[in-house]
Amino acid sequence: MEEKSKILVISLAVVLMALPFVSAMGAADDSSSGSIFSFGTDAKALAMGGSYVAVADNYSATYWNPAGLTQFSGVQLGGMQLRPYGVGNLQHAAGSVTFGNFAVGASWASSGVDMSDQLGYQGTTLEDYSDVVFGGTFAYGIDFANFGASVKSYQLEAAGSSIGFDMGTLMEFGGVRLGVSASDVGVSLGENAQMNATYRLGVAADLMDRATASAEFDMLGNGSQLIKAGFEILPVQQFALRGGVKVPMGDEGGGPSFTAGAGVNLAGLTVDIAWLQNSTEFSDVGSDTLVLSAGFKFGAFGESA
Repeated sequence: MEEKSKILVISLAVVLMALPFVSAMGAADDSSSGSIFSFGTDAKALAMGGSYVAVADNYSATYWNPAGLTQFSGVQLGGMQLRPYGVGNLQHAAGSVTFGNFAVGASWASSGVDMSDQLGYQGTTLEDYSDVVFGGTFAYGIDFANFGASVKSYQLEAAGSSIGFDMGTLMEFGGVRLGVSASDVGVSLGENAQMNATYRLGVAADLMDRATASAEFDMLGNGSQLIKAGFEILPVQQFALRGGVKVPMGDEGGGPSFTAGAGVNLAGLTVDIAWLQNSTEFSDVGSDTLVLSAGFKFGAFGESA
């Protein structure tokens, strides 16, 4: 019976992994609304090149892969702020609580962009705008497989409001994790605005309890594709060094972008910083990006971790 249950779980996970990429083949490629939210969140994840769908082991799992919430016990809270390439502001905060095999979480993200000076949009509808997204997440873990989903409310100044969904799964086999997620599924903003789903497929491996390596393939809502890779090394348990790279596929999207960062973990309090190279089409007007984030982890139901 146990063997049959494992086969059933694996079959379900494989189906969930395949469905998003099958549906992506027919997706439109004109998405633009809310695209700043696809920049990513959390300094740890971004320092690893955004190759995080198979890692997703902190509060930012609500963004990268909701299935990751079941990887830790107790309560996690965290948030970050950054200025993507110096032309916007992006804030994100999230929290979750895990009890047994279940986890629930909530998240909030707010973006504001002022492109009147840097990009010459002064006097147009794109001069400045602000957007807000709220989300609620539920996750469940069984044996080696985790599943999660989020419901999100989008309030986009230039495009209106909508409801959308994220979903993901995360499986572990002897220190190797396979993760997949679909973000912004089912968002409908009207005839003049599009937000197509983003799909992520990744693998991560723990190396000698002191390092993690990850790789990921992303299909973005605007039709472009990315290959990402990242690593984290812990010289000591309380300190981490990270690095990564993002490589656009095809002729558009600029060249490879490199990332680097570090983090400290003291008694459940984590503080992380990341540097993101700007090699996009905005590289002549925008700067590189610095990201600062912080999180705190409690033990089960408030006990110190």
